[in-house]
Amino acid sequence: MTAHGEALRKESEDDELVDGLKQDYTRLDLSPAEHAMLDYAVKLTVSPSTVDEEDIKKLRAHGFDDRDILDIIYVICLYNFNDRLADATGISGHDFLYG
Repeated sequence: MTAHGEALRKESEDDELVDGLKQDYTRLDLSPAEHAMLDYAVKLTVSPSTVDEEDIKKLRAHGFDDRDILDIIYVICLYNFNDRLADATGISGHDFLYG
């Protein structure tokens, strides 16, 4: 998360956003759609076996279409894969990708 946070900090130039995401995103002043997306990301990361159609319906209710939802899932899975690979190998994502 640290490397991802620093990349977001550099891209967004928003320290408050990055710090809030690290500490407790539920307290940030985000749109309901952004909160729904982050809630889904946490659920898919922490307890993937509990994700079901109701979670997808919640995303749709916030205006996400099927393509958006697939993009959200891809990004969540990609970052989870990278984090688990780094944890398993002891190599940071940056070192793994860039030597």
